[in-house]
Amino acid sequence: MEIQELLTTYWSQFTLLLLGVGYFIKRVFDNISNKREINHNLFQQHRLNAINKFFTSYAKTERMWNDLSVIPIFEYKINTKEMDKIIFTPIDQLRMNILELQIYFPEKEHRIFKDILKNVLKINGKLNSIYFSYDKETTVTVKSNNFSFVRDSKLEENEKLLEKLSEIIRKTFN
Repeated sequence: MEIQELLTTYWSQFTLLLLGVGYFIKRVFDNISNKREINHNLFQQHRLNAINKFFTSYAKTERMWNDLSVIPIFEYKINTKEMDKIIFTPIDQLRMNILELQIYFPEKEHRIFKDILKNVLKINGKLNSIYFSYDKETTVTVKSNNFSFVRDSKLEENEKLLEKLSEIIRKTFN
């Protein structure tokens, strides 16, 4: 029997066979597509959660710096253990969030998160340098003003970085 005879004689069976094979191929591709979509949605959801945690921890860190009463610190009424507890709790949380975001952002964009952390650490560095500088001629007011200048300028830099970051995030999720 030739192919032409087979096709003309058994055309309905071949059609059913092709439909069955086509259906199973479609199901396989649909399953692959669904898995990719689910993985993508899950990735985006985790990414968004990590971003929200970052903004929350940054807000807590910024609030800590703004609410921190530096006069008692510079008058040495607060010891270093208490200061570390007050300061490093939100900073460590921010650091953990930034490490988590490393998974979700390419290096170029993740660098903005790192720069925000660097500015926060510079504020802490200034506080430490003033606290451990035992210059008796420098008044508490001058120390407080020096610290406030650095804190305000670094927080202002962070505001600009946060705006840039927000723009990147908006573009990513639109």
